[in-house]
Amino acid sequence: MQTTNNITRAEFLSDLNVLLSTSVGLNRNVKLALKKLGEYERADWVYIVSINHDMTFTISEEWTRTGESIFPESEEKRSFYYDRKLEQDLERDNYIYIRDINDVTNESLKNIMLAMGVNCAIFLPLYISSHLFSFLCLSCCHHGEAWSGEEIEFLVQVASILSGALEKELILRKLVKHHALYQDFVENRVDYILRLNRHLHISFSNKTFYSLFGDSPDDIIGSRIGDLMTEMDISSKKLEEVVKFPENLLTFNSKVMCDDKVVFIEWYAYPVRLDRDHIEIHLIGHNVTRFKEMEHELTLLRAELQIFSETMYPMWQSIKDSLSEKNEIDNNESINDLTQKVITFNRLYEELLSKIDYKFVANAYRS
Repeated sequence: MQTTNNITRAEFLSDLNVLLSTSVGLNRNVKLALKKLGEYERADWVYIVSINHDMTFTISEEWTRTGESIFPESEEKRSFYYDRKLEQDLERDNYIYIRDINDVTNESLKNIMLAMGVNCAIFLPLYISSHLFSFLCLSCCHHGEAWSGEEIEFLVQVASILSGALEKELILRKLVKHHALYQDFVENRVDYILRLNRHLHISFSNKTFYSLFGDSPDDIIGSRIGDLMTEMDISSKKLEEVVKFPENLLTFNSKVMCDDKVVFIEWYAYPVRLDRDHIEIHLIGHNVTRFKEMEHELTLLRAELQIFSETMYPMWQSIKDSLSEKNEIDNNESINDLTQKVITFNRLYEELLSKIDYKFVANAYRS
């Protein structure tokens, strides 16, 4: 296949590498690369065929000499069924050279090429992490010279540069996605996250934690954790020793004053080895203030229930005994005394019910 002679193949590869190394607008750069390759190789059609998970191929990018797309807008008509042999041949030989379209075994692909008037074509694999995910194709409709071994070797290098650019773009997209997920996790999914060095000085804090002490991470970065949380139910020495027992997950609780309110935090601490001599302690904290408040309220109510039981049960027993002694009912003094006891009992019972609900009562009796 005859190429344009204004630049050498080495210069073309260098220019292509520079073009695809630009991180801004990679999709546009890929289109330009296909155009550049098509014009250099005097091809009529250059395209990238993506291998889909549903066992089909799809034309993802294309360049034509006429500037008009071969396919209509409908994505459904841009797909053709997967040909396992095509993939195997690409992986084995690193290219497929179709000298005669009648040799194509994939009927869908063959019909497309015949409809386009393709005379010959060459397929080159595009890899990501050594996995074939798509391939590059150059097609010619005129009867030109066959691609020589030297030209095929050049096209293999072109495909390698294109693979690297596409892999880089995929990695960057994943990094952006993972960074967004990480930010969401750090700021929204977990109450408090801290990173400490082995001497318990803070090297990282998410917003919810540093907001307890100031307006920016600088207000606490470098501080020793024990200086910020003075009320921890473990000693600093025990927290430091977590690096010696990486198989154990250390849990502890602390209290922090924020705007005249107490914040209760339950912490999970574990060591993370960054390299042979560098170990950090990571803390994941959960705000358990509401739980502590409810626990305190429950304790008070249990105490009140205990007092109620101790004072009201004898009174109830007394009323029961009085009612069972029918001979005392005729005595007005006994009746008046009984009525007073009933009134007192009802008042205290209603007072208790105003403080608790049936859920608490059920829980109290279960405990």
